[in-house]
Formats: sequence, C-alpha cells, structure tokens
Amino acid sequence: VKRVAASCVWLASKLEESPRKAKQVLIVFHRMECRRETLPVEHLDVFSKKYSELKNDLIRTERHLLKEMGFICHVEHPHKFISNYLATLGTEELRQEAWNLANDSLRTTLCVRFKSEVVACGVVYAAARRFQIALPENPPWWLVFDADQNGIEEVCRVLAHLYTLPKAQYIPVYK
Repeated sequence: VKRVAASCVWLASKLEESPRKAKQVLIVFHRMECRRETLPVEHLDVFSKKYSELKNDLIRTERHLLKEMGFICHVEHPHKFISNYLATLGTEELRQEAWNLANDSLRTTLCVRFKSEVVACGVVYAAARRFQIALPENPPWWLVFDADQNGIEEVCRVLAHLYTLPKAQYIPVYK
C-alpha cells in the first residue's frame, strides 16, 4: 500500500501543475513511515542502496499503474466549459456556485465516468436548481452542449450524495 500510495502521488504530481522529483516523494514517504512506526526520523541518504531500491520500486510501480490505466491519464476538467455555458444560457449569476460544485465534483469519480461537458452541464443544472433559476427546456438546453439528461441527473445524484457524507476529520500522521 505504501509503495502504491507513493507512486500515485508521484504520478499525480506529474499530471497536474506541480511536478515533483522522485527524490522529494521518497523523502516525504520515508519520513511518514518513520513517524508511523515511531522510529527516529532519519535522513534518507540519496546515495544509499536503500534509496536506490526505493526509487526503482517507485518507478516500477508507476509503470504498473500506467499499464493498468491503459496509459490514459489525462482528465479534462469541467471548469473550462462552465463560463461559456453560463454565458450562452444568460445565467452568469450562477458562476460561483457552479464553479464550487465543479471543484467538489473532483472529490468523486465523475471526471472519469463522464465527459467534461456532461459534468459541466450537471453542475450548471445543480446550481440553477439551488437558486431556482429556470433553464431553457424547448429545445432542451443540454443538447446544445453535447450532454444527455441521464448523465446530468447522475452528476446531480453523485454530488447530492457527496454532501450527505460527514465532514472529513483530521487524523494526525504521528503521535
């Protein structure tokens, strides 16, 4: 689990805006392991055999992760569609709420289950429902944005379920 977690963090950092070197990830995970095992936190020597083994393991596990994902690791975020959709619909007052919902949608699996256009339509629809703003129904507004009603409803269901979950609690990494 520790190996996969470190590889996931390393791969995720490469895919987003803050790439990290393998050395940085390994040092942080080494410190976390020392604290978890209540061992003295020792410096991980980057010239040691242990570091070399950890780095090779990190690279190997990353390759396994990429293979399992079919090397498809680009996820298009719904945010880039929201402003255009709201401008087209003439409901720019929903911008902040839709943006917040899009941020929260990243805590779910929606970005890998649906196209970004569908998630964007779902958050626009959820924001409009929250503020009781009617969206055009004849013709259905979502058809213009390459979305379907079932997808939009599922996005709303997943977000509604997300908000029923208890708030996250801080768990100290070390005692």
